[in-house]
Amino acid sequence: MNPVRGQELQHFMPGRPVTAAGSRRALYVYSPFCGTCRLAERMLALLEQSYSQLAIASVNVLDAAELVQAHRIESVPCLLLWGEDTAERESGPEKIYAFHSVTYMYERLKGGGLL
Repeated sequence: MNPVRGQELQHFMPGRPVTAAGSRRALYVYSPFCGTCRLAERMLALLEQSYSQLAIASVNVLDAAELVQAHRIESVPCLLLWGEDTAERESGPEKIYAFHSVTYMYERLKGGGLL
């Protein structure tokens, strides 16, 4: 996963074109103190290794208070997914809080057009 901070986080704020060429369409929000987050990160890393077209950005929740508030993130781990069309971007990203299994995450990412 590719960590983002500072100005890079602005690309994931509401109203910004997240799906511009070369940008990522998924953002993983985690806490370094969260055991479940570490498990979820391993699942996502496995998917990234298996599918080279998949690029997920990541951010420590402690470094992203403005982003957390803007997207109303309720808990971690959280995976934010943006669709390709403008209407979906304007309504905000899809939020995934439950990372059941690698197979489940594969299906969710495939359904979201990331795979």
